[in-house]
Amino acid sequence: MKRLAWLLTPSTDQLLFALRLCLAIALALYLSMWLELDRPYWASLEVAVMIQPVPGMAVARGFARATGTIVAGCAGLAIMGFFGQYYELSAAALALWVAFCAFWANLLRNNLSYGFAIAGFIAGVTVMLSHSLSTPPFDIAVARVSECVLAALVTAAVNVLFSPPTGIRNYFNSRLALLRDLGREFVGLAALSSRQPAAPGQPSADDDPHPALQALAAQTLALEQTRQYLRYEAPQFANFDRLSRRLDYDILSLISATSSLHIYLAGRTDTVDTRPVAALSEPAQRLSAHPEDAQGAKQAFDDAHDAIRALADEPAEHGQPRILADYVVLSRALGLASRGRAAMTTHGLLIAEREHPSDHISRRSEFGQPMDVRQALRNSLRTLTAVSLGGVFWVNFHNQLPAVLLMILLSALTTIFATLPNPVAAAGGFAKGLALAATAAFVIDFLVLPQAAGFAMLMLAMLPVVFVGGLAMAVPDPGLALPGRISVVMFSLLVHVQNGALPSFTTYIQIVLGIFGAIGLTVLAFKIVLPVSPRQRLREQMRGVFDELADGRRHTRERFETRMYDRLNALALSEIEEPFRFSARQAVLAAINIGLEARSLVVLAERVSLPQTLDDGVRAEMDALRGLFAGRRPGSIDKIADRAQAIHQLAERLLAHGVALDGQAERRLVIRAAICAELVASALSDYVLAFEHGKSPLAEPTAASQAAT
Repeated sequence: MKRLAWLLTPSTDQLLFALRLCLAIALALYLSMWLELDRPYWASLEVAVMIQPVPGMAVARGFARATGTIVAGCAGLAIMGFFGQYYELSAAALALWVAFCAFWANLLRNNLSYGFAIAGFIAGVTVMLSHSLSTPPFDIAVARVSECVLAALVTAAVNVLFSPPTGIRNYFNSRLALLRDLGREFVGLAALSSRQPAAPGQPSADDDPHPALQALAAQTLALEQTRQYLRYEAPQFANFDRLSRRLDYDILSLISATSSLHIYLAGRTDTVDTRPVAALSEPAQRLSAHPEDAQGAKQAFDDAHDAIRALADEPAEHGQPRILADYVVLSRALGLASRGRAAMTTHGLLIAEREHPSDHISRRSEFGQPMDVRQALRNSLRTLTAVSLGGVFWVNFHNQLPAVLLMILLSALTTIFATLPNPVAAAGGFAKGLALAATAAFVIDFLVLPQAAGFAMLMLAMLPVVFVGGLAMAVPDPGLALPGRISVVMFSLLVHVQNGALPSFTTYIQIVLGIFGAIGLTVLAFKIVLPVSPRQRLREQMRGVFDELADGRRHTRERFETRMYDRLNALALSEIEEPFRFSARQAVLAAINIGLEARSLVVLAERVSLPQTLDDGVRAEMDALRGLFAGRRPGSIDKIADRAQAIHQLAERLLAHGVALDGQAERRLVIRAAICAELVASALSDYVLAFEHGKSPLAEPTAASQAAT
């Protein structure tokens, strides 16, 4: 029963989305028939592809699809204008164009990716139909653009007019849930103050923060992606857009700071003064229990900040002079309290919905920046192979319906598959959706539509299937949402809404076989062209992390932090067996902490006048650190462990120099630099532990393992 809960006991949001989908498809079909467009079913298909559970996202997606369709129409006209007399050249030019679009669809994210995918797909439709129907390419391009623009307008109108004003409410509820989970992580951090030190080399499994921290980062990035579309649903949100973006960065910064301190404390084998961490207990409890009380949480962080500052003037808890670890805990706890109250101030402004006008809408999102060139090139070559093979079949059987449909579907599927993390695994969802759609469409085409006597009967036959598909599309589980969307899209394609165009049984089977053939050929191309195992894919993803780490100094902290956490959440962990899955996550979190703390160390070192030997030491260690990761493959575990020890010694030297200074401002900056260096060393040690817990596809063998071998 749990597996059918989405159908038997759907949520209110699922029901409302399914109803919007039915209304949008019915309206698009009616208007396209009334306007006597070439293929009315194409408008309903476009609606099924464009519509999204988040109304603002559907508006942006509609604009991207309309733009991509216009570009595709121009590309199709160009191909037909130059090569329309030759089937072979038309197929070759189309394959190159689709591969080009697949490259950019894979390299970019969100609506930019979607726009390129549509530009490749619709160009294939224009070229194939121009050849098979002997219709002027311009007429076909105009028809496709008209149907797409109509569908985009209908989708946007239905989402804006008939969506309940719950988008912002759901957004704020999700943010409250995130802050509640962050508070629980703070509670776990504060609980470390009463924990006995870990045995040497045996950190407690209960203290491992990596899974929880990744979940927090994933929640934050999901909110950041949703934020971009809220102003389409509620224009007044533009006043809070920049403020919300700032809060997302503040939360990511809190996650990073918590990560480095939690990992540092969990691995300590000596006695450390943890009273500053214990002072965070009250704001942690308040945030986890009442995240909506921003003022109360801010006051608790204020009190914790004052308490930690008071502890700074007292002797250490263990009665000995403060060591470097004490300064790390004291400074980082103070930083967490300061960042926490700043975040609560921003959070309070958003809850109160006070006017906060900005000079301009926030900068371009990091999600629009290119990501993985290697993967994009590989998928582009796979796309070129699949469409070329389809082109060979089409050239020899260009008068056959399955051949035409094969090329059209290949143009669509290859660009779509290129944007998915695991195209081969996603083929199962496509096949399930197609099987369901083909069955339902067969019943309606051959049993219901011949008896239908008007638009009302047509909708009575179609909308129950669309409604069930809409319920599945609104489920957060991709394993259910993808087949649901494909079933609605393929159902819209296979149902012949014009009685005069009802197919014969043989033609229907040919159409279905052509679609299955396109799926099979696409999967085959993605499996045999430059095949990549899950471990290989994970290795490449980790190298992307190292590229980001080596290049991080050139960009803002916000961009570096967002992209690194985005890469963490995109890791191909689901196909990797334990313990490697845990190790990869831990390694990336360690890399994030290495990059962030190293950035802070460099900035602080530039702001103070260090003795020449210390200044040279900082520069040398940072150069050596970059050298470890700049080659897209880290050095051996032994080298990384040696680097951690060297940076720890540098931190001790910085601390000794800072404590001896008379000027309070410079003294504080040097001690902060020492703390950052110590946390870099801690993150490097955490990285080493990641590959000791499991076999790494990246790390070189240690001297001990070589000797054992």
